[in-house]
Amino acid sequence: MGDLPVIVHYGLNDSHSRNWAQINTNDIVGVTFFQKFENSFDEGTLIYKTIQPDGSENVESVATGRRLEKSVLLFDEFSNPNIFVASSTDSDQIIVQYYKNSSNQWQYDTIIHFYNEGGKFIYELSADTGSDGLFHLLILKTRSNIDSDDYNWAWLDSYLYHLTNASGNWQKQLIHNYDMAFTYDTYIKTSSRQDIKVDKDGYVHITFSEQINATDDPSRLWYATNKTGNWVKEIALNHDYGIRDDAGWFPSLCLDNNGIPYISCMYINRVYTYSAQYSKLFLLKRLGDQNWDFEIIAEHDDGYYGSDGRNYTGGLTHLVFDDNNTPHIIFSDIASTHYPYPLNQALSVGNIRYAVYQGGSWNIRTIYQQSLPTGFFNATEMYGMCLLISDEMDLIRVVGQELVITGENQYTCELINFTWDNNTGINDKNILQYRLNQNYPNPFNKTSLISYSINHANLVSLKVYDIFGREIQTLVNEFQEADTYSVYFNASRHSSEVYYCVLNVGNKFIEARKMVLTK
Repeated sequence: MGDLPVIVHYGLNDSHSRNWAQINTNDIVGVTFFQKFENSFDEGTLIYKTIQPDGSENVESVATGRRLEKSVLLFDEFSNPNIFVASSTDSDQIIVQYYKNSSNQWQYDTIIHFYNEGGKFIYELSADTGSDGLFHLLILKTRSNIDSDDYNWAWLDSYLYHLTNASGNWQKQLIHNYDMAFTYDTYIKTSSRQDIKVDKDGYVHITFSEQINATDDPSRLWYATNKTGNWVKEIALNHDYGIRDDAGWFPSLCLDNNGIPYISCMYINRVYTYSAQYSKLFLLKRLGDQNWDFEIIAEHDDGYYGSDGRNYTGGLTHLVFDDNNTPHIIFSDIASTHYPYPLNQALSVGNIRYAVYQGGSWNIRTIYQQSLPTGFFNATEMYGMCLLISDEMDLIRVVGQELVITGENQYTCELINFTWDNNTGINDKNILQYRLNQNYPNPFNKTSLISYSINHANLVSLKVYDIFGREIQTLVNEFQEADTYSVYFNASRHSSEVYYCVLNVGNKFIEARKMVLTK
């Protein structure tokens, strides 16, 4: 499946997964996204949303226009929002800075024109603010739009630039010319191949993943810094020789409280059909020049046949250190084919898992879980996500972009936002909701799949009744942990008519779905 034409009803930007949401010194969360107009390919409104510590929200329209998808948000030293937006045409690629004037009105300055230097499309935009309040942007340019007919080759001959106002005026510098890690759209649509951090002395640290143009086209992860006055690059994570594995996918760069660079990323074992088979979540630590140590935080093998929606085959990561220098990581699933029928989906579910280093080991929990897809294109993924830790370290916030495929040429994006108490393990929105999904297929001929979710361990019953209220079959009657479950209803012994599936959880939650059997 090639890149899907963008028909987004509520669309978030295509920007880097950590830079569209930020937290300022007053513990106010800011989020920027692009809300496209109905039936419009590239026109819409740039939105700025703030979330107060008490959970209250405010939404502002920053600008309306075309091609505003790539955006990042930075707070300056006075906690004022600055939104940097990249847009691309066949003749020029520009970056505009939106900020508020003394009257609290949004205004903008155009800070750079590329005029096709390094390619015709700004594929990725990342950013960070130095301790001096100056801005640093990391810009990845490709030869064409990944959503165009050239998506299969747009990743070749890419250019990575550093753009900063540190000298008083905006200046750009070419860091590297390379083939970026190929976006396998049958996996995931997100653009998250790089990250940038500025240390307390104003030096810049970056990471980016590179595709090696060879027979097996594997990828590897680079790290670079300008601490010597010039950009010095080194390989942080390499692939195993002679295979087509992707090493260093979806990296997140973070400096710990001592200024030591760490990177969380995925290592994905890839077979010759380009499918992900085996995944590891890595945490890399820089020990010195050309010297990196690593540990495996989590790993899973889906047996090549695809995920059942409860395990992971690698995805987005975001690494944060708290004030106690404790590492926290959130990571998601990448898209993967479901197997067997009728779960043969184009994409997989977008779960979010949270890992924290406690008591000498890693504690991993699932904090967000979507239900299994109910149709071939009714699939989901995490398009972007970030982990925000306030001064009260036991309370963290997760903000994500949830992409849902609703048709062969259509998808939508929704913003998810919830807090997580690291002591109790409870979030403020009970993300694992009690929910009974519509059976699939429906109507059905013989067998249909029924899936449901529960958010607390409880006694669960799932029964099928006819239109007269008579119990036909008990599918589930047992104590179950909080999770998402699926079960098949085999109606080969029943006649064509209407049935009702009823979920009962602890006699406190009851939901029913209508099922139609045709023969």
